Amino acid sequence: DYRSLAKEGFTQNSVLFSCVKEISSAVAGVPWLLFRRLPNGERREVLKHPILDLIERPNPLQGKFEWIESAASFLYLSGNAYIECVGPGDGSPRELYVLRPDRMRVVPDPIHLVSGYEYTVSGRKVKFSTENILHLKLFHPLDDWYGLSPVEVAALAIDKLNSGDKWNASLLQNAAVPSGALTCKQRLTDEQFDRLKTEMRRQIQGVNNAREPLLLEQDLEWKELGISPKDMDWIEGLKMSALQVAQIYNVPPELIGLGPATYQNRKEARKALYTEVVCPFLNRFRDALNNWLIPRFSENLFLDYNKDGIEALSEDQEALWNRVNQSDFLTLNEKRRMVGFDDVPGGDKLLPKNISI
Repeated sequence: DYRSLAKEGFTQNSVLFSCVKEISSAVAGVPWLLFRRLPNGERREVLKHPILDLIERPNPLQGKFEWIESAASFLYLSGNAYIECVGPGDGSPRELYVLRPDRMRVVPDPIHLVSGYEYTVSGRKVKFSTENILHLKLFHPLDDWYGLSPVEVAALAIDKLNSGDKWNASLLQNAAVPSGALTCKQRLTDEQFDRLKTEMRRQIQGVNNAREPLLLEQDLEWKELGISPKDMDWIEGLKMSALQVAQIYNVPPELIGLGPATYQNRKEARKALYTEVVCPFLNRFRDALNNWLIPRFSENLFLDYNKDGIEALSEDQEALWNRVNQSDFLTLNEKRRMVGFDDVPGGDKLLPKNISI
């Protein structure tokens, strides 16, 4: 269930925590723009509008960054994210809230697939219509109503990492006493046995007593047991599990401390994160908001994120502009489409070589 996935994954596993934080923080920092479609097919940026105010301050408790960060975190932890709009029934929304996915239940419908949603807190249930809830979900091949959690896919690797951390912590607590057994040729009395265990715990076990000499009385002899971490190839196994988690989230290992972190490597890794993870999420989020939220204000408006405002992709954007400007065989409108602009009247003719977009 979601509670176990979140507790054992996000709150107890540093690799998964880093992956989700890298993605959610990156998507939350991208600026958003609002456009209006004109009758001639062009678009014009809208600088002031209630939609922009709503995105910047979705509710009294959160700003844009925290609101989008919460939605992305829930989506990549549970595979589902739910956003509620609050406002007058016959007017535009005034507030937007991200709801916990473990408290939400989809109410199925045989005809429309979903008839509504039910939110439960402390035994109290609140019902929502489909118009008031935006449900973002990741693809699930076996479920019609809920998305597949990446944590569920990475569960085995996460369990191995958590077990490894607990094993290492236990080893540290017993640093002076390796796995082994005390053997004696004669039988010890109950009093001698209890005294020996007490002395072992008090004088030898624990971090503060590490490297203390082991003093044995009478015929006691120490015999080491078990297999050393080196023989089990323990460290390499933990690295492989950590890389598996990063692979499932498609986060470059260099960004979460699993690879060589030179300046150039981190720069390329961050570019890959935005290209392969952040932009696909923003595309999903943009389309959902344009289908669910924007029609409540106007049909001629649409939201889009500002890809030119992503610093990690600035070099690629600049290179694209240079290639477009240097292409003499493209028309003005073809060049504008390549850099994300709408067509202009008379732009279907080839430009002279000395004119750029």
